[in-house]
Amino acid sequence: MDLLKKHLNIWQRALKLFMENDALAAAGNMAFLTMLSMFPFVIFLISLSGFLGQTERGLEGIAFMLDVLPPEVSKVIDGPIQGVVKNTGREILTGSILFAIWTAAAVVEAARGVLIKAYGKEYARSIVIRRLESLGVVIFGGIAVIAAMSTLVLGPPLIKAFTSLFPDAATDGINEIWRYLSLLVSPLLLMLGLHFAYFSLTPRRVRKPSHLPGTIFSLLMLFGTAKGLSVYLKYAGNYDVTYGSLAGVVILQLFCFLVSIGFILGGELNAAYTFEKNSIKTPHETEDSDTESEKSESDAV
Repeated sequence: MDLLKKHLNIWQRALKLFMENDALAAAGNMAFLTMLSMFPFVIFLISLSGFLGQTERGLEGIAFMLDVLPPEVSKVIDGPIQGVVKNTGREILTGSILFAIWTAAAVVEAARGVLIKAYGKEYARSIVIRRLESLGVVIFGGIAVIAAMSTLVLGPPLIKAFTSLFPDAATDGINEIWRYLSLLVSPLLLMLGLHFAYFSLTPRRVRKPSHLPGTIFSLLMLFGTAKGLSVYLKYAGNYDVTYGSLAGVVILQLFCFLVSIGFILGGELNAAYTFEKNSIKTPHETEDSDTESEKSESDAV
């Protein structure tokens, strides 16, 4: 019972941080910057994969990202993304690619700003270091996508080679295991990506930060939003009457907004668990206690 009460108190602290940090406005900003950064990141990913001689893996990474989205959202951006893919060369050290990396890092900076608010500004590092780290996150993220797609492609050939070397092995069993493991690939990759985001963007001065609670919540929010939005749009067939030709863009913006809310609340949840683990007060609780102490001193005078 005490354990349940403890977790309920942590969630209460996280929700309080969520409201006090004006998270809905931050989610709107993140949703806009996500749309703004999406196509520059695609340009960078295609250029990087071509530079590494892994163009097919880059295309598979883009297809994977589209599969995560609801079908209605994928339809909106699939055409423009295919146009970007066709018109993007393999050159990487060009002004346009550098600009693409810089623009793609904007959403990383927005996410970092959210976490700085959650943990308190006293934990933040200098803006120059933060910006360089954001650029590093974009570059490392692109490399990670290509590496993950390459790993998936290597799976079936490795199984085939193993069964040819050991024909007496339970081939059907190995294939069955791989089939079930492949179903977990998408959630696992997304979970690792979210965990890396929280790990890399959490202020370095925070002692023993928690990352897993927010990662799990944000992942569930992502899948729940994708599924829920698909169900809603399936039965709300007249949404295009309200927004006309902009309906697809509005749906994409709504999806990004809801996912951003999940990411922000996940960050607040990580902060609440971290403060509980370290037995320290949240930034707003510290401010409130300071205000009360000042008030008591003035009353005493």
